[in-house]
Amino acid sequence: MLMSLRRFALPAFLLLLAGSAAAQDTTLDNTWFKLKIKIKGQAAVPDTEDPHKVTLSQTAYLHLTATPADSAPADGEFPTYSTTPYAYELWTETAPDVWTPTYAATADLQTASETDFYFADFFITVNYLDGAVADNYTTIAISVKFDKQGVFKNASIKSLGGETYQGTVTGDDALRGGITITGKTVPLDKLPFEIA
Repeated sequence: MLMSLRRFALPAFLLLLAGSAAAQDTTLDNTWFKLKIKIKGQAAVPDTEDPHKVTLSQTAYLHLTATPADSAPADGEFPTYSTTPYAYELWTETAPDVWTPTYAATADLQTASETDFYFADFFITVNYLDGAVADNYTTIAISVKFDKQGVFKNASIKSLGGETYQGTVTGDDALRGGITITGKTVPLDKLPFEIA
């Protein structure tokens, strides 16, 4: 009896593993995006001055890397797309012509179609060359194009809405506002820094 269970359990387990691997979408694995990040909002030194308008603009680079799937089941009340966990790094200019990864995390990339993807509830901290910093949540949409042979050609990225829920422009003021992100893929040899 035990031998019969083993005979059926192993193929079933392997089939389950194969199904899990097939659900992973690596279309955007090891992809770089050049981003234009814009924050519009208000800032003020708390309890000292009235809020005033602020606009921050930043060029940054986003690197995506597919990571192993988490076997935990999804929870929630609403329908959702299949997901693949992706690690991401945001590279910003920390000194003139010096680029470093200033934020890194992992998020689930949702596959809506062969060419449409989302990062919902995407958290990102943006650091600026002048010392400003902003914490943000946004929903990111990524649209992919393939050539006639079905090989990845390029992709564009844009925020569908986002908030700067905290931050500072001068170090002593409080920043609140909204964030927009746009961008497109960039070849490795066009990055303004070298990858070790």
